[in-house]
Amino acid sequence: MKQLSLFGLLVIGACSIQACTSSGNHETKGDSTAMGTDSSKMGSKMSSTAKMSDAAVVGDEATFMKTAALGGMMEVDLGQIAQKSTNADVKAFAEEMVKDHSKGNAELKALAEKEKVVLPTAFPAEDKAHMDMMKTMTGSAFDHHYIDMMVTDHDKTITLFKSAAASQKKDVSEFAKKMLPIITGHYEKAKAIQAKMKS
Repeated sequence: MKQLSLFGLLVIGACSIQACTSSGNHETKGDSTAMGTDSSKMGSKMSSTAKMSDAAVVGDEATFMKTAALGGMMEVDLGQIAQKSTNADVKAFAEEMVKDHSKGNAELKALAEKEKVVLPTAFPAEDKAHMDMMKTMTGSAFDHHYIDMMVTDHDKTITLFKSAAASQKKDVSEFAKKMLPIITGHYEKAKAIQAKMKS
């Protein structure tokens, strides 16, 4: 089964910012966040980005914002889907995802408007199909699928935001630095729930 690419998108952004040469593989189990973009098209723009003026966001910063927006939207939507869980830990985690990422999404939207970056408002077809499939899952099968996704996705998101934290654009860097402790906290909680479910 193809996993949703919440961080296919994020992986892409991470690869772009770090000048990866290979695109993210979002078909492996748990790699739900691969948001299906060809990182090879993004290339290594770090040198040119570092030289750009502070007047506008171009290249990697814009890519980061678009990637982070898709990831944030997906975290909220998946968190809402996960409200059906009967596992108290999973449900509480999902509620936290909705709360924290809704707030982060609003801040990112304001930043994008300031920098004149148009953020995506819809998911890639493959990711939308996967989310629809998850709506049909129930019980422990859903819980394991969701939490495995969250561990994989947040691991990749941390890499993405660490890269953005080093941006030459002060507002982009500050946003990434502000979100990193929150995302790291989500990752640690997801890992703890994952370990608990496997014990």
